[in-house]
Amino acid sequence: MTAYIDENTKQPIISTTHGQVRGQLRDTVYGDQYYCFDGIPYAKPPLGELRFKSPQSVDHWEGVRDCTEIAPKCIQYNHYTDTVEGSEDCLYLNIYAKKLKSDKPLPVMVYIYGGGFTTGSASRLNWGPDYFMMRDVIFVTVGYRVGALGFLSFPEPELQVSGNAGLKDIVAALKWLKINYHNFNGDADNITLFGHSAGSAATHILMMAPQCEGLFHKAILMSGTVIHIREIPNLQLRFAKHVGYEGSEDNESILKYLYGLEAKKLTNVDFLTKEEKERNLSYLFFPTIENANTVDAIITKDPFEAFAETTAWSHRMPLMLGGTSLESLLSYKFYTTTPELYDILNLHPEYVLSSEIIRKCDLLTQKALAKKLIKLHVGNEVMDKENALSLIKLASYGSYYHPMHRYMCARLQRAIAPTYLYRFDFDSPDFNLYRIKKCGRNVRGVAHVDDLSYIFYMPESFKLARDSAEFRTIEYMLDLFTTFAATSDPNVTSIKPTVWEPLSAFGEHKCLNISNEISFVDWPESEICKIYDVYYKEAGVKLF
Repeated sequence: MTAYIDENTKQPIISTTHGQVRGQLRDTVYGDQYYCFDGIPYAKPPLGELRFKSPQSVDHWEGVRDCTEIAPKCIQYNHYTDTVEGSEDCLYLNIYAKKLKSDKPLPVMVYIYGGGFTTGSASRLNWGPDYFMMRDVIFVTVGYRVGALGFLSFPEPELQVSGNAGLKDIVAALKWLKINYHNFNGDADNITLFGHSAGSAATHILMMAPQCEGLFHKAILMSGTVIHIREIPNLQLRFAKHVGYEGSEDNESILKYLYGLEAKKLTNVDFLTKEEKERNLSYLFFPTIENANTVDAIITKDPFEAFAETTAWSHRMPLMLGGTSLESLLSYKFYTTTPELYDILNLHPEYVLSSEIIRKCDLLTQKALAKKLIKLHVGNEVMDKENALSLIKLASYGSYYHPMHRYMCARLQRAIAPTYLYRFDFDSPDFNLYRIKKCGRNVRGVAHVDDLSYIFYMPESFKLARDSAEFRTIEYMLDLFTTFAATSDPNVTSIKPTVWEPLSAFGEHKCLNISNEISFVDWPESEICKIYDVYYKEAGVKLF
């Protein structure tokens, strides 16, 4: 028997390919019941000689494994509390099922958390499934290694640390899930992979990985696309010296030293130079291009080349993507309380540019392009904190809207499956929880992460009245996301008479604007993105 309820404990027990797991029946904040399985191992603990390496198949276990306790997050530094949290033993996934039996298996939604590939957690304490469990879906979250433990890389094949261990963790989880979905009443042929920010970037990368074909069938990208892979020279040596290495520049010696350190020391990744910080470089460990001869390589070419291939399997996969209406508002305090920032930017306007432009253009071209972009957003004014909002908009275009625009243009030239664009613009004074947390209650606008308040029950969440505008927005988001997961078409009765049409390769980009009302409109960011196109071409940057 695949699934049964223990008569003594009333807890569900499921047989998987690697052993039995015991879950629990839980109630959501609104009283819906669901089956919860926390901390199912999908790979061996990446300890000892497995540190930094690709995940290895999990061993079978005897008896019934207790999956009623939340597994630890992958070890990381929490800059809010100035503490190290989590464990190296962290390759676990969580499954939340509305029903374990139904006439047809349920669509599956697998979520990849964000955090700049340096932080993050798969825990329901962070991303509570309460709202998704109002609908007939299977919802899954996956723990994957972050920071140096997940993304350190060495070019020498014999060292067996080619990079992207964190991404390979996700692939290993998807493979385990593929052969086990049916045990949890999930449809193995109807899987949606989705993520936010770095989790969206990871999803985007996996869309381009040939070995992922069949592991998921559609994707949702939330505030994160990847145009190019960024490279930082001598990263391995810089990191090793930062954590106490005093040896030669030999990578074998560096790796041996890092193997000998306790994991806690490896979470200390704050070794940016003053100039790198002034350029607003935040994270040092992220996906890398691997040697094509690596057996399980995820990225063997720059994504810009990969998504331009006409034969890419992702062109046959339905896609939903979008973001918030003022992504970089999350940096409001940085732009309004850092007066020295403007002295730096007025001296070095090129610091507003992306790493791609810095890498591709000489300094004169960088400065010329930067001045055009600054004039576009700020006008002829001198940059100071009075123009903070204009610079926040500039940052939003550079990091989010224009890269997404470029990817959409590239995909629409080649894809045969539909692409749906959304824009989250619901500005609640009380429930845009991340903006309130990062910017304070007096700041308004819809920032990066604000949309997650409406699909997950988060640490700052609270029970809403069912007749509130905020709860109505939760229901819209659930309808759109779960209908897309079920049918590959997000159109649903609750948004009628509005019809959400897929993007066309011709004409204007149109989006579903999710605000106090639902509307289908020309994408408001499109016009400025087109101006960016002109400026980028003048600077010699290939767009798509």
